Amino acid sequence: MRDFTELPWDIFVIVISYLSPQTCVRCRAVSRQWYSVFTSERVSLRLLRWNFPLCRELRLAAAAGPSSLSPLPSTALRNHRAELIDVAERPFNWAAVFAEVSRRYYHLSRGRPRVVEKIDLAVSSQESGSPFSFYGVATWNRFLRLNDKTSSFHYPDPVWWYSQEDGLLVYPAALGTNRGAPSDRCDGHVYLILDPATGQRFPVPFDVRSKHIRRVRLAQGVLIFEWAEALPYHQLNAREFVHRHFVTAFDVVRHPTATTTGPTWTVEFRSEWKLHFLGLPLNRSDRFFSAHTATHYAVYFWQPNRSLYQDDPIEQLAVWDISSPSPYRPSEDPRGGKRPAVSRAPSLPPGLWNGQGSAAVNQAHDVAHSTADRGRPRRISLATATAGPQVIRRMDWRELDFYGLRQRSTPQLRGLALDDRNLYVIEEEHRWADGQHSSLSPPRVHLVRSTGIPIIPTPSSPTQAAYPAASRSTGDLTTGIGQLVDLKAPVLSTIIDGPVHGPIWVDTCGADGDVHMNFCRRVSGPRKTYTSVPASSEGSLDAAASTEHSGNDRLPQASSAAATGWPWEFGDNNSASPFSPTGSTRWPGWAPCWRHEDFPYLTVTEMVDVAAGVRVTARHCFMLETLSVHVRPAVSVLGAPPVASDQDNGGDTGKKTRAKRRLSNEKELPVRSKEVFFSDEMWSELVARGHIAGDERWVVGEDEKGRVTLLRF
Repeated sequence: MRDFTELPWDIFVIVISYLSPQTCVRCRAVSRQWYSVFTSERVSLRLLRWNFPLCRELRLAAAAGPSSLSPLPSTALRNHRAELIDVAERPFNWAAVFAEVSRRYYHLSRGRPRVVEKIDLAVSSQESGSPFSFYGVATWNRFLRLNDKTSSFHYPDPVWWYSQEDGLLVYPAALGTNRGAPSDRCDGHVYLILDPATGQRFPVPFDVRSKHIRRVRLAQGVLIFEWAEALPYHQLNAREFVHRHFVTAFDVVRHPTATTTGPTWTVEFRSEWKLHFLGLPLNRSDRFFSAHTATHYAVYFWQPNRSLYQDDPIEQLAVWDISSPSPYRPSEDPRGGKRPAVSRAPSLPPGLWNGQGSAAVNQAHDVAHSTADRGRPRRISLATATAGPQVIRRMDWRELDFYGLRQRSTPQLRGLALDDRNLYVIEEEHRWADGQHSSLSPPRVHLVRSTGIPIIPTPSSPTQAAYPAASRSTGDLTTGIGQLVDLKAPVLSTIIDGPVHGPIWVDTCGADGDVHMNFCRRVSGPRKTYTSVPASSEGSLDAAASTEHSGNDRLPQASSAAATGWPWEFGDNNSASPFSPTGSTRWPGWAPCWRHEDFPYLTVTEMVDVAAGVRVTARHCFMLETLSVHVRPAVSVLGAPPVASDQDNGGDTGKKTRAKRRLSNEKELPVRSKEVFFSDEMWSELVARGHIAGDERWVVGEDEKGRVTLLRF
């Protein structure tokens, strides 16, 4: 034997297990024999699984198997299905993948991007003569104040958005910079979609002329534009005018490259509906928050009461079912003459929302008892009656007060979130919050809360009983009567537009500390979670941490495993795919305690690629001027357990005792993050708008000059 590459396989793998990924790539340049060995599929795949078990390429290959493609639904995950079909048709070159992933995590683990790209954005017409106008929704009048120091607590919405589910960036391109798209911009199609993986750009067929864009968002293959007409619709009072507001939805569809000769991505119009039935003024006082999935859209309105008696603000919330497309555009039909005729049944009485009886309920009972044909199924789906968006739930201030979500004059609302069954209202309060909308009774330090309401109808089951007293939503009248009166009526296997039964979910977290004890019990303590990651996911992403050092060359399969550390919860879904909506993002039902995980630092924004185990956070603290000047985003990856110095930064004996107690009990050790820092100037290059996004391959933000910054690793 003249070379160690000629060793038996079991001895050879032991030797290369001590080499770093970068060293293994450099070994390819030693000789032709070493190049042949270190670029072989067997060795490259083994090194990839040892060093980067959660990388995107391994997860795609594991999910592209014949047994993994069939369970995927064809709605929210259709773009992932197309990508998996491409992977199945054209398998990865594992030698090239290992070199690329090694380079990616080399830069990622050091906080040094490989490439920094800048994308120029279209200038709003408020500042120049551009046809593009962005009139963002105003934030709450709240900021942080401590002594003579102030800091931002809310940031405005960006004019762009990145979808981690689809891996796409949508943005308004500046004139003359839309490479790969038509150069004629007179049609008003300013927004482009960029696929950072391939560099392809394609226009969105949305005319921005004579419109004020209020918000743009892309999620689960659905692109949403919330906009207002440039001209007012009617006069509200002597000083304010009301503009009609609409929501336009597009389907962003990915096509497998093996089955199409056209572009990989296409944008197709889905539907349009009125955001508010009366319209909203374009000012800094009327606000709305929204969220959407591939099938539903939720919006909350907060408007100051313009009466002379200083009444509480007007609040209402609505949830739409947007799964059914419709060519009708209400923005092109002001008088409603072209609206398709729909025979709608009246909604259930408002008393059913609160589980209360009323005269209307008794009247519904009488109508139900007078039904002649009792053998006919009484439950029909409203989605089958008409196409297009439909309101499945409306709540005014009474229902919001019932759920404890009424904001009044001191709003705490941070945002909305949706999953396949529930609506979540996320609230936040801070001890140092000041301003017009700050609380009159602030919390001890920092408080976050998530309230979940079962609101989206589920596929019915013969074993599910109906409980009228627990009704919480509106629906078809026939459906409600059938549940109230005849519990033995046949149950359809489709989605029912009837009452949604279930308890209210409330989860609260507060920073358990002060300026002398930066400690969040939830983040630092053990916590049971459910995740869908490969089984060999314990350990750092930049070191050999996989426990599979045997001769098994199988790709890691997705499995459910308990984890601790960051709040990466997605709910109890043991069979979730790594690319499912519940398996790739945090579950919104958990309160966002990551906001105060390093109190008194406030986590402004974060990018979390749960499936890859990569996290990018941006924190600031105005208490120490040196830190406020050198505010840096931190890259966090799954790493080794913490040492005593993580909590022992001073002379506090109590902190030392607490850290030693945690270290003495291995079962209570959380999987802490290994953090590295970007350069000092990266904050102004990335977090100028208080929002970052991306995945393990890149991070997207906005700089102080109004340009999108794309960091590639």
